[in-house]
Amino acid sequence: MLKIPPLPSFVRSGQTNSTWWPRLVRLDWPAAAVFVLPFLLYWLTLAPTIYNLDSAEFTTAVVTNGIIRATGYPLYLLLGKIWSWLPLSSDMGYRMNLFSAFLSALTLLQMEVILRRLKVEPWLRLGALGLLATAPYFWAMSLIAEVYTLHTALMAGTILSLLRWADEPTPLRLALPILLMTLSLGNHMATVLLVPGAVWFVLTSQPAQFKHWPVWVAGGTAVLLGLAVFLVLPLRYASQPVFNYAGEYDAAGVFHPVNLMRFSGIWWLITGQSFAGQMFGYQLNEIGPQVAAYGAQLWTAFLAIGIGPGLLGLVVLTRRSWRLGGLLLLMFLANAIFYINYRVVDKDTMFLPTYLIWAIWLGVGYQQLALWLQNQVQPQFSCWLLRGVAVGAVLLAVGLNWSLVDRSADWSTREMAETILAEVEQDALVLGWWDTVPAVQYLQLVEGQRPDVQTINRFLIPGAAMEALILSQLDERPIYINNPSMTLLQQATAVPAGPVYRLEPRVP
Repeated sequence: MLKIPPLPSFVRSGQTNSTWWPRLVRLDWPAAAVFVLPFLLYWLTLAPTIYNLDSAEFTTAVVTNGIIRATGYPLYLLLGKIWSWLPLSSDMGYRMNLFSAFLSALTLLQMEVILRRLKVEPWLRLGALGLLATAPYFWAMSLIAEVYTLHTALMAGTILSLLRWADEPTPLRLALPILLMTLSLGNHMATVLLVPGAVWFVLTSQPAQFKHWPVWVAGGTAVLLGLAVFLVLPLRYASQPVFNYAGEYDAAGVFHPVNLMRFSGIWWLITGQSFAGQMFGYQLNEIGPQVAAYGAQLWTAFLAIGIGPGLLGLVVLTRRSWRLGGLLLLMFLANAIFYINYRVVDKDTMFLPTYLIWAIWLGVGYQQLALWLQNQVQPQFSCWLLRGVAVGAVLLAVGLNWSLVDRSADWSTREMAETILAEVEQDALVLGWWDTVPAVQYLQLVEGQRPDVQTINRFLIPGAAMEALILSQLDERPIYINNPSMTLLQQATAVPAGPVYRLEPRVP
């Protein structure tokens, strides 16, 4: 079995000294750099306020104690609420964006510990994790309120805790990764894609452990504690939140929430049944282009230079420890295969778990190249050249990707929502998709702007019911919509009004 050194700490052991210099010298600079430098990078490029789509929805739900659409994300709602109490900014959108940046930096710190345990030297760890930190989608998800960086932080913590358990297999040490994975289900149901690899690692490492009842007691307790986070959903439902995306509007504009006090309602929400049609949604002849698209994404994410060493690291690590190799490979394949076959337009942001695994392989591959170079004619020069290339690739990635992901001057979502609220009349009805309504609801429910306006996300109302609602109220109140359907345009006139259209009765 792979021998793994003990966990490092931020402060190395030594005699306590009252002066600042010895303490500064003892600081674990590689670990500090891996956390601080990416966090600084993300802070400089962070979105200054609410961002669009899911991001505005998550922020509004966190601040108002609301409920998000499937799969509920109770852990994100809970931790996000705690984070929102920090006095970081008066703009709640900015606070929640910063939460993602912090979680990305935490992910990278744990990845640093994993690579250190695998005996990858500091400069090469920095090179491998730097490419992960600056990969376009990883960087982009670190700048807005989203669930993906919490998912990667929990995933890195799970892998790290499994390695620690392999060092010293005890019931309590096994309970930690079980707890982390169960909690992670409360953030993103894609955590189930990590289960095959984790089960493989545990069963092939210490199968005899499962003959002892303390293992089952500790594991069962961890599962129950982790699942307790789902109690957030019925508790919020019982408070009748003003922001609720778990339900449906009828033709009268009345919202009917899913009953989250019942198991059937909770199950409907957390299993994402409203998105079931997108899972494995491609025909066989469509899968090839999807595989190619993912390969191109991985190639771009690791700047091409990380592909060869990553493949080398996969082989080396698997030969060194087939148990650990199986853990990582199964996690990688489960996530890659599922999302390659997931038919949604924004799935490129969902491959981040595969990035984490590739970064581990990349670090090990870099280290193997360094070992080979030590046997060359000029080992010192060759090794420093490799380190320079690894770190230089990170600097190049920063320069290439900065303009692609920088959101530091992006006020467009707030400006769009403010324009809509400035355009519409008193007691207007506004219907729109995720690119309009969640941002408007943030301004209404979080900042108190225009509470007289009724807003409905079109995802929450069937098309026929929406058309019936519009036609029944068209003569009674101002109605605005984005992207009116052809059916509506046959019965009403659409007049541009900023980012939306004002619907008016069609004159005979």
